Amino acid sequence: MHVLFVDDNPLMQQVISRFLMSQGYSVAIADSAEQALHLTRHERYHLVVIDTRLPDRDGPDLLQALRQEPGMAYCPAIAVSGLGEDDRERTVLAGFDAFLSKPIDLDELLAAVRRYVDTDRARVFGV
Repeated sequence: MHVLFVDDNPLMQQVISRFLMSQGYSVAIADSAEQALHLTRHERYHLVVIDTRLPDRDGPDLLQALRQEPGMAYCPAIAVSGLGEDDRERTVLAGFDAFLSKPIDLDELLAAVRRYVDTDRARVFGV
C-alpha cells in the first residue's frame, strides 16, 4: 500500500515514514504542497497524510487541490496538526477522513492508516 506523507518537518518525515515502512507500507514524502501535487501527478496513492500547516499552502487547501487530480477524488486523507483540537473542525469540514494531533501517537496513526487502507479499497482506486 502506497502512502503519501506531506510535512515540512524533516524529523516528522523520518519518524513517520520509517514507522509506516516498518509496518509494510510504501511511503513517499513531500515537504510542500507543490511537491505533493507533483507526486500525485506521477504516482497513485492509497492514502495521504497531510500536515495542516505547510510553508506554501495549508492542509485543507492542499486536500481540495489533490481532490482535483486524477485518481485522487476519493483517496482517504488524514490531517495531522500541531495546533491540537483547534484544527479538528476545520479539517473535517475540508473533507479529511481523520484527524491526529501532534505529537502523533504511532499506535493511533497505525489504527487510522489500517482503517482507511485495505485491499478492497486499493481495488476501488485501481492501484
